[in-house]
Amino acid sequence: MVTKYVFIQNDPFFLPRVLDKYLREFSDSTAGINIQSVAQGKRTVFQTAMELYKLYGFMYFQKKLRGYIWRKVQAKFFNDILGSTRRCYSVRAVAKKYGVEVTEAVDVNSEEFLSHLRDKGVDFIVSISGTQLYRKKLREQTSKGIVNCHGALLPKYRGLMPSFWTLANDEKEGGVSVHFVDAKLDNGPIVVQKTYRIHSHDSLEDVMSRSKDLAAEAIIECVHKVESGDFETLPNPEEESTHFSMPTREDVKRFQAAGHRFF
Repeated sequence: MVTKYVFIQNDPFFLPRVLDKYLREFSDSTAGINIQSVAQGKRTVFQTAMELYKLYGFMYFQKKLRGYIWRKVQAKFFNDILGSTRRCYSVRAVAKKYGVEVTEAVDVNSEEFLSHLRDKGVDFIVSISGTQLYRKKLREQTSKGIVNCHGALLPKYRGLMPSFWTLANDEKEGGVSVHFVDAKLDNGPIVVQKTYRIHSHDSLEDVMSRSKDLAAEAIIECVHKVESGDFETLPNPEEESTHFSMPTREDVKRFQAAGHRFF
C-alpha cells in the first residue's frame, strides 16, 4: 500500500467536499493532511483579500466575505465546539471525520517537515489547490512523486485563477489536470485530465464548482493509477503553454463586457 499525504488549501467553499470524496477512498492509507494558507504567492492573507476586493468590486467581494465568515462560524460551532462531523464546514473537520492527522501553518520544505514525512513513511503526496512551492529535497524524498490538481486543461492556463481566465477568454470547455510536480510551475507530465462544457449562462461560481467536482474524480483516478503502477502520462509541453497571473481591473471589465458574471 502506498502511504500518502495530502497538501490542501484552507478554503471553506469547495475543498471540504473534495477532501471528503478523497478520504472516503483513501483515509486508511493517508498519513496526514497539511492545510496551507489561502494567500496567493508571497502575499499575506490580508494582501490577497485586498487585491480580490479591488479586482471583484464591492458586491461580489462582500458576498464571498460573508460566505467565508459564515462558514468559519459554522465550523467553529458545529465542528469544533459541538464536535460534530455529520456536516463538515472546514477541511480540518473532514480530516477529523476520517481520523487523519492534520498539520497547519508549516513550511513543507523545511527540514523539520521533511523529517516528519520520512517518519510517516510517505511515498506519495497529493496537492489539492496547494499554495506552496514544492522544492527539490521534498520531491526527491517522495518516491512515488508529488501530483498537483490544477483547474485547467494544461498546458494552457498555467498559473493563478484558471477558472476566471477560462471564462474570460470565452472558452467552450474547461477542465482539470492532475500532473506530476517538477521544478517549474504546472509543468510536469499529466496523469489524468478531464473536461466539462461551459455554457453561455455559466457564472464564475458555476465554473469553479464544476471544476472542483471534477477535480475530486480526477484525483481519485490518479491515485488509483499511481498505486497500480500501470499508467501512461500525457505530455504537458512548455512550448504550448500559456501563463496567467492575478487579473487586473481591465481584465474584469473585459470579462463583464463579454456578458460574464461572477455569481
